[in-house]
Amino acid sequence: MSTATTPGIDRVVDGRYRVDAFLARGGMASVYVATDLRLDRPVALKVMHADLARDPQFVSRFEREARAAARLSHPHVVGVYDQGEDGNLVYLAMELVSGRTLRDVIRSEAPLSVRQASALMDPVLSALAAAHAAGLVHRDVKPENVLISSATGTVKVADFGLARAITASTVSRSTDLTWGTAAYLSPEQVERGDADERSDVYAATLLLYELLT
Repeated sequence: MSTATTPGIDRVVDGRYRVDAFLARGGMASVYVATDLRLDRPVALKVMHADLARDPQFVSRFEREARAAARLSHPHVVGVYDQGEDGNLVYLAMELVSGRTLRDVIRSEAPLSVRQASALMDPVLSALAAAHAAGLVHRDVKPENVLISSATGTVKVADFGLARAITASTVSRSTDLTWGTAAYLSPEQVERGDADERSDVYAATLLLYELLT
């Protein structure tokens, strides 16, 4: 069993996912483009950072949240395919959305018209409504978690459940881990660490504000 904490290119994770390219690094994980060798399809492989992967409480909560997110099937939610461990690697296999993020749109095109902004936010609100109806709260709604497919223009929300798993971790808040992006956290998240459906709505209004201004 491997002791590596980051997968190298061409490594096959868990006997199934061949790592093809590095995609991005965030506060809680690094993301790779990979190929599911069993189903012969591209996936996004999110590998948790080593300090989180060493925390049993986080891993347990992460597994539960991943299962909950996988049950959420919606056209504007990034699909969760699989979750597992390979040695010291804790990973999540997700739908690969090739394109750009809402952050890219804000940087290059804002301010948008009301019609343009609404066209981008309607799918986000639809995804959040479906999640809330299923009892899921995102907790980390931000432009980087809204993906726009370059092939179809479809808008999808990513990373349901991960912020909740992070907040349950025994890792100290004094570390450099990200529980949520400060600019989009609701007051109750900052003051008490609490979050419910209203916290997601609060963050979504900030996205709309940035698109319009």
